[in-house]
Amino acid sequence: MLHPSFDLTREQLTQILFDQPGEIRENILSAPERFLQLTELMLDQPEELFYLADKNHALLKNQAPAETARPSDYGIPYAIKERVVSTLIIEPLKELTEAAKRENLKIVFTSGYRDFDYQEMLYNRYVKNYGQEEADRFSARPGTSQHQLGTAVDFGSITDEYALTDEGKWLKAHAGNFGFSLSYPEGMESVTGYMWECWHYRYIGKEGIAMQREFFLDVQQYLMEFWHYNREKLSESRR
Repeated sequence: MLHPSFDLTREQLTQILFDQPGEIRENILSAPERFLQLTELMLDQPEELFYLADKNHALLKNQAPAETARPSDYGIPYAIKERVVSTLIIEPLKELTEAAKRENLKIVFTSGYRDFDYQEMLYNRYVKNYGQEEADRFSARPGTSQHQLGTAVDFGSITDEYALTDEGKWLKAHAGNFGFSLSYPEGMESVTGYMWECWHYRYIGKEGIAMQREFFLDVQQYLMEFWHYNREKLSESRR
């Protein structure tokens, strides 16, 4: 067996990986014990941290975080109109902003949880202003936004220029240390479905970050798609 916690042979793991990009498949098969170690840790995390929400996988209209919290109640700076986030991410979010503060940087929380109806209003407004084809590059249709999960956050100015600020650079370098993953990296629109958003991060935990970096080319979308289709198989093989 590849790992003491899983009844899984190399042949069975290879079968699970048959539709993965070659480099991802090779990464996993070259270190299966480490892969399954991280798999076990992810299986122990709340399942909602890894729900797939993208252009091809919609959430239920009434789907929402089980519990929410206001960032300002935890001393987290915010701009515009404050939005709540899932309680699953409030402490890591606080830790992130406090770590930046110690380096004289102010990470400002800009947006968090959005329900289906709000996303519908937002999307329709963008379609009206920019046309549907262009709007689809940067705005999720209702039901497909990571923001509906309550575990995705926007930081700063919500502009490309944010990447050039000290805060934007710090987030790129350090957000993963707190479990936050950049959802839409530069040059990955064909994979993620969205243009680069240097301000949009999703909390997937430190275990998820390790899995993403070590095995999935540091691309959140690859990890989420794999987990969506294979979580049950991996869970069933667990002892």
